[in-house]
Amino acid sequence: MRERRSLKGFAFRNLHQKGVTYSIRNTEGKTILHTYGVLIKDAEFVVSASGRERVRSTGKKTVHAGVRGEVVTDPVEIAEVASSFNQNKSAYYNPYKVDTFVDAVSGESLQKAKYVFLTSKEGKPRVLYA
Repeated sequence: MRERRSLKGFAFRNLHQKGVTYSIRNTEGKTILHTYGVLIKDAEFVVSASGRERVRSTGKKTVHAGVRGEVVTDPVEIAEVASSFNQNKSAYYNPYKVDTFVDAVSGESLQKAKYVFLTSKEGKPRVLYA
């Protein structure tokens, strides 16, 4: 039986790296990993209202939104879950257009999801959820 390691964290799009890169902070606020894709279990979509308003007023990008939860580190679990994602269940966040993460098709506000997969497709960020 595989040993399961748990890592609580906060994943967000890294604005200072070329391409689509995500960073992960641990519960102490220290950035511990940069990656091109990450799977979060028992995910909560987080947007700082004050950060969103600061971006809107200044026009400068800052990190104020991301996904909090358990970062899945088991490669077998990642493969099993990632292969089952419905590509139509995607979300996005744009501080100039919406206040929270929303479903890309329905526009419904999202608060939580069992799994969230942060990745990219054709050089653009993708937020898939289940």
